[in-house]
Amino acid sequence: MPTTTPDIAPITGRVELFRSCLVSTQYPGVEAATKWLFEQLDVEYIVNSDQTCCTGLGYYTDVVSFPTTVAVAARNACVAVEAGHPIQAYLCSTCYAINKKARDVLEEPEQRRRTNDVLKKVGREYDDAVASTVRHHHVLEVLWSRHPSIRGLVRRRLSGLKVATHPACHYCKVFPDEVLGDGEDLMLPEDLLEPTGVEKTGYYPEKGTHCGAGFRQRFVNPGMSMAVTREKLRRLAEQGVDVCVHMCPNCHIQFDRFHDVISQTAGEDYPFVHLHVQQLLALALGADPDKVCGVEAHSQNLEPLLERIGARERVSVAVADGSAAG
Repeated sequence: MPTTTPDIAPITGRVELFRSCLVSTQYPGVEAATKWLFEQLDVEYIVNSDQTCCTGLGYYTDVVSFPTTVAVAARNACVAVEAGHPIQAYLCSTCYAINKKARDVLEEPEQRRRTNDVLKKVGREYDDAVASTVRHHHVLEVLWSRHPSIRGLVRRRLSGLKVATHPACHYCKVFPDEVLGDGEDLMLPEDLLEPTGVEKTGYYPEKGTHCGAGFRQRFVNPGMSMAVTREKLRRLAEQGVDVCVHMCPNCHIQFDRFHDVISQTAGEDYPFVHLHVQQLLALALGADPDKVCGVEAHSQNLEPLLERIGARERVSVAVADGSAAG
């Protein structure tokens, strides 16, 4: 299956890794694996202690008002620019969509004025200089911009491992014209993993189906929520995949936490596991599964997969400058 993700210029330096509340509390290994990959691929970045939550969870559950969310996004943009790292790289697709939506809202003069009336109270202003400087990228876009370097860094070949993508709706469907590739058949995660030797699944009928979480739906309509998730699990089992990779922590929670529950309830076998793209890529490049990828935070048993790819064996890790570390 050919690569379909368009090449982009390297996104180098001045990157702020935008931390995610769900990643930090549910799967901290996703953040650790991303930092590790940035270091292997020589991406200069910072983690900014002044950055706050995007409030996306609160907004989509009607707890936080949209003007508040816009003001928080404006402040976070100011913080990134002030720190000299205006390229906000998002671990979470909801953070990505919320901040880009706020970017567009803040182009409207009255909305910007109201937001700046609030920001004045904390000594900041979202002005034209900030608006023209801040940039928004999903972490996978930053990694993809360095993808030519990946092949030479692979230390654990994933040959024979069939991988499928669950595209994040907040990446593919909120700003469809800004998706890196085809939002209806996103290949970015699989193309990023292609140098490791994986077998790519590509398109399958339920590829664009929602994960089922829907923020509040997991709690207020659990039957419907799990039914949607079950349909995708069934299809992926039919496709014979070994790993479904994710690019959003809420999707990851829905699938990893409830995969075995749905399997037992439905009396069906779904013989595959779930990982974030960065975790599987880091494992292929030689990362420690516990210290870097945080596999113990998962509900599924990942040990058979780790043994299959040799992830329990220590390997010498290469870095982009050609040196190696133990």
